[in-house]
Amino acid sequence: MAIAIRPYVRGQDDEIRVDIYNRAHAEDDDFVPTTVEETRLWDQSPEEPHRHRFIASLDGVPAGFGFAYVDPHRTDGKGMMSGPHVPPEFRRQGVGTALARRVLSDLAQRGRYVAESHERDRADINGFLASLGFKPTRRFSEMQRPLADLPRGIGESTEVELEVVAPTQENLEVNVAIENEAFKEHFNYRPVKLVELEFWARAFAEEGTIFHISLARVGGTPVAYLWYGYDPKEIAHLRKNRGGLWDIGVLKPWRGRGVAKALMLAGMKQLKTDGMDEVRLYVDDTNVTGAHHLYERLGFALVHRDLVHSLDLAGK
Repeated sequence: MAIAIRPYVRGQDDEIRVDIYNRAHAEDDDFVPTTVEETRLWDQSPEEPHRHRFIASLDGVPAGFGFAYVDPHRTDGKGMMSGPHVPPEFRRQGVGTALARRVLSDLAQRGRYVAESHERDRADINGFLASLGFKPTRRFSEMQRPLADLPRGIGESTEVELEVVAPTQENLEVNVAIENEAFKEHFNYRPVKLVELEFWARAFAEEGTIFHISLARVGGTPVAYLWYGYDPKEIAHLRKNRGGLWDIGVLKPWRGRGVAKALMLAGMKQLKTDGMDEVRLYVDDTNVTGAHHLYERLGFALVHRDLVHSLDLAGK
């Protein structure tokens, strides 16, 4: 059987990519199929020019895709591998390995000396990445809790002022300033740009995702933010009224003073008002702020784990 790898052609390969991706992940619980229109919307991201996508064919039949991403703002030599995304009927025939090697070669050619892959903690995926020389280096958790019986009086700040704000340039600039200061000690940190948050807010609105941004102030000074909401398409597909707490940042001097608790409790209350029955969040298990333990105290429990795998590209 002949395996061929070629660069992705925008416009020509969009339907192929979506079909491969949906079939490759249909077996995953909580997977929501994407559409060509949605992928074209998100492909307008400022990051897109730095993603090199590849299509694999097996005996002339499209059988997988993946991409190499080099973040131009990173200074640590890391590049990211997405996939390979291969439908079940084409696995264990060398398609994924050929795609991965092409992606890794692209990263090395662009001067990266470490490759990272973020994937679900699953035996088959872990085994595949190990066969390429990757080693697990970090663990993340997806956690969930019901929105019934939200707690009160658990140490949330009473001095903080919370406000749900519109995604205006002024508010997003405040968000960027807090985020870059709050996350500079975190794993894989690199400064976020205003244009990126503006794109995310615009894309969410265009695809119909309901999202809120809350700012926390103390004495009028912004000290934290929270992005949260829900996707009506996900709710319709999974038949679960589930929202998410997507991104939270608290300035270091205000950690441990109940600011995050106040933001999260207010966010969950809003999601409950929006009709959600449950809420999920995603966290680095070894986050320098100990956020994982905070979320456990707030009643969140583990649903899935993801692993970050790293590969030294020297000599590849």
